[in-house]
Amino acid sequence: MVAQQQEACPVIKLEAERLPDLNIPRAGHALFYARSAEGRLQGKNGELTVVGGHTNGFVPTPTAEYLKDGKWHTMPMTYTHDFGLSVVLKSGKVLLAGGCEQPTGIGQTYTAELYDPQTHTFRGFGNMHQKRVWASALELDSGQVVIAGNWYQKDGIEIFHEVQSGSGDYKGKSSFSYVKDVTAERSTPYIFRMADGDALIIGSNDIKGDTIHSTFADRLKGDTLHIPLFQSWQPLKISTHDDAMSFIGDEAEGDYTYLMPVQDSTGQVAIARVSDTDFSLLSTVCPIPMSCQGDAIEYFSNVIVDRQAHRAYLLGISTNYHAAPEKNPLYVLCIDYDQTSTNGGAPMTLYYTQPLEVVPNSTPLLTPEGNLLIAGGLTGSSNYTPSNDVWLLRVGGEPEVASSNKSFWTWILLGIVVLAAILWAIRWRKQKPTSATPEPIATQETAEEDVPHLMQHINSIMESQKLYKNSELKLSDLANAVGSNRRAVSDCINSQVGCSFNQYVNTFRTEHAKRIIRQYPDRKLSDIYVESGFANETSFFRTFKALTGMTPKEWKDKGI
Repeated sequence: MVAQQQEACPVIKLEAERLPDLNIPRAGHALFYARSAEGRLQGKNGELTVVGGHTNGFVPTPTAEYLKDGKWHTMPMTYTHDFGLSVVLKSGKVLLAGGCEQPTGIGQTYTAELYDPQTHTFRGFGNMHQKRVWASALELDSGQVVIAGNWYQKDGIEIFHEVQSGSGDYKGKSSFSYVKDVTAERSTPYIFRMADGDALIIGSNDIKGDTIHSTFADRLKGDTLHIPLFQSWQPLKISTHDDAMSFIGDEAEGDYTYLMPVQDSTGQVAIARVSDTDFSLLSTVCPIPMSCQGDAIEYFSNVIVDRQAHRAYLLGISTNYHAAPEKNPLYVLCIDYDQTSTNGGAPMTLYYTQPLEVVPNSTPLLTPEGNLLIAGGLTGSSNYTPSNDVWLLRVGGEPEVASSNKSFWTWILLGIVVLAAILWAIRWRKQKPTSATPEPIATQETAEEDVPHLMQHINSIMESQKLYKNSELKLSDLANAVGSNRRAVSDCINSQVGCSFNQYVNTFRTEHAKRIIRQYPDRKLSDIYVESGFANETSFFRTFKALTGMTPKEWKDKGI
């Protein structure tokens, strides 16, 4: 059974990329992209921002940071929000509220403030109805924010309403109003939108961290809801999270569907599909892997959805991280939730990183390029020694093709440029006598005049050794093959071809797939993507269409 599961769910090593460190080590903080309402309408990505949390000594910090021009810039906040709640609003502002009152995670607070990313300023404006720590919040279509959950303090449901206009003393004010008590008090509950402006509140953590076994869920408007699935499966116990990240529905169609991790009594994890009041398990090619190479996995995050790629991610750590955090990798389970494999379920891939020596304790973030980012966390699994590490996990490959013609023609131009470089390299190789071993390139920074020669060498090695057919090919592998270093090779590809390493390699893979389709039109596409070096079918179809403007089947049918 283990062998079959490993075959059905490929296991791939993923090289985590270190980004600039935070200025202040943090844990218990929030991480998000912030942009103004105007920037949102224009489709801008926004600034990567971290707020609050606690720093060395388990002391709350009244600071935030945003990343710009490759550097983190520190900002003062009005209050501290250690294990507080945060919601990026449709208005572009960010609601921050609650958190620990004192160092070492003691007490709760009422205080609330709004962050304006356009001016990089924080404005305190009032108090929640209840003191809260480890609460959850979600904005409804109406603009109101549902808040629920607490830690060692009374729980209940309240609403935040941001006032956009007004007169007199009420101009620009925002308010909180209490709605009702809950049938089961929870910490960090899941909150999902429902039809008719309702919301569903569920979870398996009570306000003291003990497990709740219940088949009922609270609702913002309606009565409690009985969920038959919860007789066998319970929501996975996780820390702070952003349920908006797990949305796979369509607001315009009134489809409010989410993905949620659940766990049975044996510890097995699965993915539940939550659509209004309907709960069901998502069918996958095999059970979600609970171990990797002899290491038991503990999943700790909510489901993070890339809606463009129709992929979902679930993050995990080694169950042994408390004993030896410096030896434990981070695990990322990728689920192509809208696809069905030959085995009848959604395909999955399990990625693992090198040991990162940090345990994330805030929601990982999906980047605009479809990758995952973690910032801060714990070192040695201790709240007294938070981390300032920032890591990028390149699980998404290249960005999705934008709807504009500009992005389409950018990819076409890229393909032409790379193909021309390949043809030039082949011609150059025929003219120059070959030696038994390639001429090594200096390992120090490549001089400016050597860059074209290095690019020729890279093209030649890629074509002759067919390195692109290795689905796990890394930048360091290519650098070793040409006798150079990662930085020089990356800069060379960026300057000479105008694309990233992944885009460059996938261009070779696409050309190889096209050659196979031409020569062997009866070959299955599922075989072709593997032989061409693509890690999965999703990446194959997405990249092929980006470079050709057609899916592989459309390209094959045209007989180009």
